[in-house]
Parts: sequence; C-alpha cells; structure tokens
Amino acid sequence: MLNKPEYLDLIVQYLNNPQDESLHRAVETFRTESVDQEKYFLEIEKIWNLSAKSSRLDGVNKRQAEQHFRRALRNITPNSFSLMKWVSSVAATILIVGISYWFYESTNSSALITKQTFANQQDSVMLVDGSKIILAANSEIKYPKAFNSDSREIYLNKGRAFFKIAKDPKHPFRVLMGESKVSVLGTSFNIDYSPNKIDLDVKTGRVIFSPYQNRTSSILTAGQALTYNIQKREFTARLSQNSDSWLTNELVFVDTPLEDVCKQLSDYYKTDIKLETNQQMVKKLNATFKNNSLNEVLEVLKVTYGLTIQNNKDSIILKTPSIN
Repeated sequence: MLNKPEYLDLIVQYLNNPQDESLHRAVETFRTESVDQEKYFLEIEKIWNLSAKSSRLDGVNKRQAEQHFRRALRNITPNSFSLMKWVSSVAATILIVGISYWFYESTNSSALITKQTFANQQDSVMLVDGSKIILAANSEIKYPKAFNSDSREIYLNKGRAFFKIAKDPKHPFRVLMGESKVSVLGTSFNIDYSPNKIDLDVKTGRVIFSPYQNRTSSILTAGQALTYNIQKREFTARLSQNSDSWLTNELVFVDTPLEDVCKQLSDYYKTDIKLETNQQMVKKLNATFKNNSLNEVLEVLKVTYGLTIQNNKDSIILKTPSIN
C-alpha cells in the first residue's frame, strides 16, 4: 500500500539531500520492491523537479493550487489517499508549489497579452523568441507569454506595426488579422491593418500573405508590397516605399510619380493632399526628407514642379501649371 505518509517523507528527505548514503540506500530498496513503488517514486521526483521553478509563480492562487494538487496526485498514484495527514508539512508545501507551477504554466502559457497604443504614442514588444514588434499610434496586438506549439502566432487587431522576426525555420511566425495572415521564417516587414484594407510591405527576407482560407497565397520579397481590399477580397501589388517612415521619420523617394508622392505624404503627415493636373506628369521625384515639416516638403515640390498650393479647411490641393 502506498498510502503511508512515511513513504512520501522518505522520498522527500532523499530528494532534499541526495548525498545522504543511508537515505539513498533506503530509497533504492523502496524502488526495487515493486513496479508500483518505482512508478510512485518517479512521479514524486517529477513533481519535485517542477518545484525548483516555483520562484516564477507570483500569480499562483495557493488555495486553487492545493485543490489542483489533490486532483493531480489522485491520478498519478495507484491508490487514492488522504492528503490532509501531511498537507501542512514542509514536504507537502514544496510539492504543492511544484504542481502549482505545472498547472500555472499549462493554463497560462497560451493566455494572450494585449499591448495597445493610443494617439501620439509608440511602443514596442520583445517576444520570448527574440522577435521585436514596434507599434505605431492607435494600434493593438495580442501575443502569448510563451509559444508552445509548432508555430509562433500573434494577432494584429488594428493599426500599424513593424515586425523584426527572429529566424527559426522549425517554427514559422504568423501574424493573424481577421481572416488574413502573414507567415514568415525570419525577416522584417510592416503591416497597416484597418477594417477596410491591409497594407503589407516587406523590408528584408520574404513573407507569405494568405488573404483568407483556401485562397491562393502570395509570396513577397524585400522591396515588394501589396494592398489588400478586405471587402472586395482583392489585392494590388506595388513597390514598397516609406512604409516604415512613421518609425524612422524619414521619407525617401526614388523615381516616384508625383501622384504617389502625394499619397505617401498624406499618409505620413495625416493630411489629405490632392493633386490636380491636366497634363501627364513625366518628371519623377528623387529626394530624401528627414524630420522635415510638411511645409518644407511642399516648398520643395513647389519649386521642383512649379506647383500652386491651395490650403483648404480639410485638405491641401497641389495644382500643376496649366498647358496653353
């Protein structure tokens, strides 16, 4: 019968002082007497080893831990027995903490942590695998405390984020956004997610974009980008340019059409900038702006293209010279 407290006390004393030769001999004798006793020892040893990590258990509820320990111990011992005879002892306390660690980790490793930013705020998250996520203003992600499956998955609920993913070929990294997801092995990229669309820009490496289940996926490499219309389930391929300007405070234009320049300036400065022209714009912009104000950038465009700038209440209109 294994319902004798002295058996448990013997094993705990041995595990607490494995160098004691008399305890070692007594435990070895106990283990060799039957298969059940060997199994009993191994299970108690497993729980004891878990208790070594108990310093991480700041959030464990001791009353719940005791209840879970009782249930767990009934499952691992050949016969059910009363825990009350020794639950107040030091040995039992250590074992309770050990099983608490197992329960706490198994129930909380998959719990998601929410990180949210507000207006005019940026924040960053370093994941357990070494990956880094930088959030723009008004953005939200959810991520697990630890990755415990064959893949690494986080959720971008809204807004914009820059991802620098640690390489791990055996565990692909996935960013989930509603029905859509981005899968990578190790790379850096930018996502801007809203209820209407997803903008995906790849800076280094390559990613796989899956718009929804059973839809053909798209592979993007460094310098490539796409815009996905969620309602229409359509996406447009484009070259990646200035997707991380919100992070670097730098705008770089290389052979960029003026119409695209206006779109990127609108996004960066959060101002509606429109181009009105009655001619085909052949001249493209090559320029770099670092920490410049919108007025400074517009002055450069004015000189370069001979534009007329009209400031309205809700927008800025850029007009090209009329063709006579």
